[in-house]
Amino acid sequence: MKYLIKQKLLSLSDSFSIEDEHGRAAYMVKGKVFSFSSSQTLFNASAQPLLKIRRKYLTLLPACRIVNNDGSEWLVRKRFWALLKSRFVVETPHGQLEMTGNFWQHEYEIRQQGQLIASISKKWFSWSDTYAVQILKPEWTAQLLAVVIVIDRLQHSDRNSGVGD
Repeated sequence: MKYLIKQKLLSLSDSFSIEDEHGRAAYMVKGKVFSFSSSQTLFNASAQPLLKIRRKYLTLLPACRIVNNDGSEWLVRKRFWALLKSRFVVETPHGQLEMTGNFWQHEYEIRQQGQLIASISKKWFSWSDTYAVQILKPEWTAQLLAVVIVIDRLQHSDRNSGVGD
């Protein structure tokens, strides 16, 4: 299934919608206005919360936690030695996910043990950050969309932007 993450150009609360391949609102991400924890919540189309995205503080390199409603967590973190491998790694209850590709051009893939589970492409000519995401593992749709949101936050924080912090 394909999704389109369209982040608003100007938003104090860091809230935006995620559309499916037919242009229907499939998910909604809502952030807290002036929140110290800079957390976001991912809701389904029925406005039910699915997971929370939280910045992990007191780490050597930037990291975020994705906390599911069942209490399980996914940890997205930057690698220290990114020259030889992917720049980001995701620790899940189901094993480790690797992210490879061109992060400067926002064209990358998420793989588990070499198997492609998602591909991400940023649209360059739009007024806001817009990502096309193709998910090949539908049972992890919400979590994989959250991973893309986290990577965008961490990439913006690299450029000394207050968006991800």
